[in-house]
Amino acid sequence: MVIKPAPMSRLFVSRLFVPRLFVVLLAACLAACGAAKAPPAPPAKVALWAIADSTGVHGWLLGTVHALPKGTVWRRPAIDAALAQADRLVLEIGEPLNPQIAGEALGRLAFTPGLPPPSARVGSHFRGDLARVYKDLGLSDAQFKDQESWAVALQIAAIGGLKHGMEPDNGVEPELRKVIGAKPVTGMETIDSQFGVFDGLPPKAQTVLLEQVAHEAADNRDDDRDMLALWLRGDELGIAREAQTGFLADPQIRQALLTGRNLNWADQIDALLKSGAQPFIAVGAAHVAGSDGLPQMLAARGWKVKRVM
Repeated sequence: MVIKPAPMSRLFVSRLFVPRLFVVLLAACLAACGAAKAPPAPPAKVALWAIADSTGVHGWLLGTVHALPKGTVWRRPAIDAALAQADRLVLEIGEPLNPQIAGEALGRLAFTPGLPPPSARVGSHFRGDLARVYKDLGLSDAQFKDQESWAVALQIAAIGGLKHGMEPDNGVEPELRKVIGAKPVTGMETIDSQFGVFDGLPPKAQTVLLEQVAHEAADNRDDDRDMLALWLRGDELGIAREAQTGFLADPQIRQALLTGRNLNWADQIDALLKSGAQPFIAVGAAHVAGSDGLPQMLAARGWKVKRVM
């Protein structure tokens, strides 16, 4: 069983998302960038938004990548200035991610006795993809006995990320924690609630998630590097386009993993701002892109949300 061994529990350092989604989201569950070295790039223009009303700026919003190649330079003066003015840091999950705690949380939700093996759950067009991924990662159906499809998908994605040099300790969130210093750090979700989003997916949607994760892993494309380039140059439209593909193209999955969570977070942020706080909010990059992104949702609640150049 993959969940129990200590090496496998390290998967969840990557913020609980599969590689493509963890570049864009996950965030949310789903982390990014399997390259060992950062690609050459012009100075970063990572997108940052100021949240204001008629009295001035009250908070800031940043889209993140949860795991980065070593040497990636993403901070810029506007981000550092916003962090200095903020009175707190707000992340998806407030506490630093503990692999053991995350593994235990997964174990509480991942099992349903009597499930068929994963290879029997996916459609015939995806069985070859899953077989190739198993071979590449040294896995098999036996290691996922009685595990629900969402848990299989997350673990396959995270194991593949580790194999290809994913560096969760180099993600944006650890750096933000260092920079914010002694100011409070809070979260809008918990580890259990993030896993609960996946666990709440209907069986058919879970199958789509597993199929798409297997397909992308077997295809071995360099999507992560492309997504990193979009994020570094602040191309929110490009990120929004990419976030319409893969398993996020499935309406049920998109509603559960992206839109529904954004609605919940927008309510939390709105209440926090109205309470007089001045938060620096950092969430996976897909959550701040497109018509169902947080900037649009906060604007719909009456806030003036403007890119900081």
